[in-house]
Amino acid sequence: MTQRLLSCLISSAAAALLVGGAQAAAVDLTSWQALTLDYAGGQPAGNWALEPGNTAVTQTVNADPSFFRNNVVQGAYSITGNWQVLPSGSGDNDYMGFAFGYQNSSNFYLFDWKQGAQNYVGRSAVEGMTIKKFTGATGDGLVDLSLAEFWENEVDFGDMDVLATNHSATAGWVINRLYTFTLDFNLTPGEFRIRVQDGATTLWDQTVVDATFTNGQFAFYNNSQQSVRYAGFTQDVIGVPEPATLALVLAALCGVGLARRR
Repeated sequence: MTQRLLSCLISSAAAALLVGGAQAAAVDLTSWQALTLDYAGGQPAGNWALEPGNTAVTQTVNADPSFFRNNVVQGAYSITGNWQVLPSGSGDNDYMGFAFGYQNSSNFYLFDWKQGAQNYVGRSAVEGMTIKKFTGATGDGLVDLSLAEFWENEVDFGDMDVLATNHSATAGWVINRLYTFTLDFNLTPGEFRIRVQDGATTLWDQTVVDATFTNGQFAFYNNSQQSVRYAGFTQDVIGVPEPATLALVLAALCGVGLARRR
């Protein structure tokens, strides 16, 4: 390898890594899409109402498990923003949260937060936060998953595994309280970290080591809870190119550079 080619590869690699580095950006929800696992005999589909400016959305219906997905497969990123149950949702005490590492409607991680203990579809949900993993065989949530698997939040059940919990008699969300959620996904390969804050107070800071899903979509989520608003999210994407892609970039950059010198 000539000295000139070696110098070119080093310089190009540095440039490629800079291009693929962290890129902070506000989250525009325009291209996000709704999906509700609308079970027969269950509740209606969700209604995700996008607000002017396209940086806030409210799910207005007491619905079956409902997602608002970003439709982008990402490998390593950090996302943060605010969410709350508005006063119009005060007649209920169910789930709000987020899905991530989303592959399809039966394979993903889920963070959910139950306001109050409650029995439903033969399972008992307790108050507080839970991190779950769903691993359905077919990739079709309506085939693989039941409402009971979404409702359960203490023990593994069906295709749902409980990865971490923050349960107590006082761990439920409070109506109209603005909470901050932060997810660091796969910044350290094979693990993710979730932080939930109430102003300056950290309610939960949990790191989970699990490499089942190391990329995927991100989604807002709620289950049987209306009037949940998600707003003001920002994201840093840590997008270092895959090795094969990086090799092509380097070759192209060096090829152009050498051709110009001939």
